[in-house]
Amino acid sequence: MQALTENAMFISFVGSLATLVVCIVAGYIGRKAQVLTDQINAGMSTLLVKITLPCMVFVSMMRPFSATLLLESLATLVISAIVYLSGYLFGLLLARLMGAADDEKRVWQFALVFANVGYMGFPIIQAIYGAEGLIYTTMANVAFNVLAFSLGIYLFKRTANADIKANLKAILLNPALVATYLGFLFFITGLRLPAVVQEGVALIGGMTVPLSMLLVGAILAKSKPADLVSDPRVLPVIALRLLGIPIATFFVLRLFISNPVMLEVIVILAAMPVAALTVIFAEQYKGNTAVASKLVALSSILCLFSIPLISLLLQG
Repeated sequence: MQALTENAMFISFVGSLATLVVCIVAGYIGRKAQVLTDQINAGMSTLLVKITLPCMVFVSMMRPFSATLLLESLATLVISAIVYLSGYLFGLLLARLMGAADDEKRVWQFALVFANVGYMGFPIIQAIYGAEGLIYTTMANVAFNVLAFSLGIYLFKRTANADIKANLKAILLNPALVATYLGFLFFITGLRLPAVVQEGVALIGGMTVPLSMLLVGAILAKSKPADLVSDPRVLPVIALRLLGIPIATFFVLRLFISNPVMLEVIVILAAMPVAALTVIFAEQYKGNTAVASKLVALSSILCLFSIPLISLLLQG
């Protein structure tokens, strides 16, 4: 049974990664062929943040609600938020130890807070645990969305003379966070849009993954392939993202969580690579897109080896 679980995790992960790589390569070729220009990339970034991502967020929360799962679901939301915030503290410490520049520090912190829950977490958890694991993944994704479109935006937009009240208003009214409010309301109450409307929203949300990966590929094409491995400073960030944070999460949470599925889902989601949203936000808010692209690309490749190690830890 353990072998089956490990094989399922590995096969699902490889399949998900291969799909993303195809989209990244297409974006890379499109940029080299001058099909995806800087102007088009900027438009794609805006489209993702303001339209397709909010639709994906909303639809991802259209899950059957059960009162039995309410407490565990809310606990997963809170615990996931704590796990994400621990990444922020790791990022602060690492940035100080390594003397990161301000633009590097923001990307590092975002990368250590936010793992790729939406694009890789959902398919992997569904393959291993089915519907039983998806409810926990959904709640972890709620925490991700709330923090990504509040703390995440703040990390990229903060300036010494920033108007905190203006930033707070912009954050709270961010389209993806508004979609999270509505999605949670629908999740709790069991409300649903008319089928034809919900299918349309789902269709728009489905554009998020290929568009984001195309954008990653287009941004990667701006630098030479050798540049991806030319900066050893990103390796500690990736090591923390793929191994440090999930291992620490496991050893702490095993003391408090008795439900093995809930525990394993949280730990596996913590072991996902750097969120593709890192590149999208870096592009959208004029951050260091080169560093963001390296983190996303390298962590997505290296987690091919780290995920099986985390699965062995869980089974042990």
